[in-house]
Amino acid sequence: MAKKAAAKKDSKQAVGKKIASKPAGKGASKAGSKVVGKAAGKALAKPLKVNSGKGATPGELGAKLVETFNKDHKSEWILSVWDKQVRSIEGSGDLHVGPKAIMGKWAWWDSTSLVLGSAAEGPYVGATGFAVRFTMHVKDRASGNETRMSEVGVYTVKNGKIVQEEFMYGGHA
Repeated sequence: MAKKAAAKKDSKQAVGKKIASKPAGKGASKAGSKVVGKAAGKALAKPLKVNSGKGATPGELGAKLVETFNKDHKSEWILSVWDKQVRSIEGSGDLHVGPKAIMGKWAWWDSTSLVLGSAAEGPYVGATGFAVRFTMHVKDRASGNETRMSEVGVYTVKNGKIVQEEFMYGGHA
């Protein structure tokens, strides 16, 4: 009798859960899984689609950003693709809003740091944005100390404009 009660309890807990008839992974098929209970209809629904809207795609913007950075051009191009309220978030949590504020951040960086070498890798493209890995060899102008650093910039795109950039540092934030 105790075994029947335990089996009944287990079957109630399984309602709405996906039960695989064979392990997931290479070679597993959708037909190899069963969904029981109310979740059956939801599990078969097609996913919603997201995108960045009209205008330049994340891939196009990312490729141009990498190309421009690697040519070491301080290009006015970036100003043309920033949204008027673009947000720039540093790994430290500092937030700069708008092109004028970001240009001020760049001016500060140039006054305190001498870039001895740099490279951009990517872009790594998604449906609503892209990421770029940056590496730099930098000399602190005040102390003369040199450092090598890397960071990832994650860019969100909407209607052909960059609406946000967020920089994530290589383990030293």
